Amino acid sequence: MRITIIGGAYGSGKTEFAVNYAKYLRNEGAGRIGLVDLDIVNPYFRSRELTTDLAQEGITVVSSELAAENVDIPALSPRIFSVLQDHSYQVVFDVGGDPVGARALGRFNQYFQAEPYDFWVVLNPFRPDTKDANEAIQKIEKLESAARIQATGLVANINLGRETTLEIWRQGLTMIDQTGAQTNLPIVYQVVEEIFLASNTAFFRDYPVFPLQLNMLPPWLALE
Repeated sequence: MRITIIGGAYGSGKTEFAVNYAKYLRNEGAGRIGLVDLDIVNPYFRSRELTTDLAQEGITVVSSELAAENVDIPALSPRIFSVLQDHSYQVVFDVGGDPVGARALGRFNQYFQAEPYDFWVVLNPFRPDTKDANEAIQKIEKLESAARIQATGLVANINLGRETTLEIWRQGLTMIDQTGAQTNLPIVYQVVEEIFLASNTAFFRDYPVFPLQLNMLPPWLALE
């Protein structure tokens, strides 16, 4: 698909995956890549923070900011419309799990109606909003309703940071399997940090593996 939308709850790892996926497309020779940052409220993990670095890799980052604190839908950059209209671009959307980002995405509905798209929801079962299948399904439905589009797949990003173990992974994948079964959504990727994957390659066989390279760290880890 030319358009890939990546959404998920706060802390799901969707922005890190969106950045990595944009790099993957570029490395696969997909041509021009536009990474659209609609993660409006998250102060720490925003793909726009990597604009300069990504530009050096041939990836154009386009973002919008809230014009004022009492504005619940941002003023959208005209460049977003430009990359959607220019079919030489592969477009990756990084959409916040809050209603603001999802509603902003809904303003591009005419483009999603005009051509096929993928809308992948990133799930981490060890985050407060998606601890079980019911919560995950509620989150997916809220994103779909606010954005006015349907999800097409799930991305399993199972981790507890540096405390992640294979047993934690097994537990998390069980929940995401249940979510997929109840929603009829396929698990498109299981996202595994490269350093963790290197020592456990044989374990990750159930679904396609997407090796993850960390581009962003929260301030409390960046100082270590």
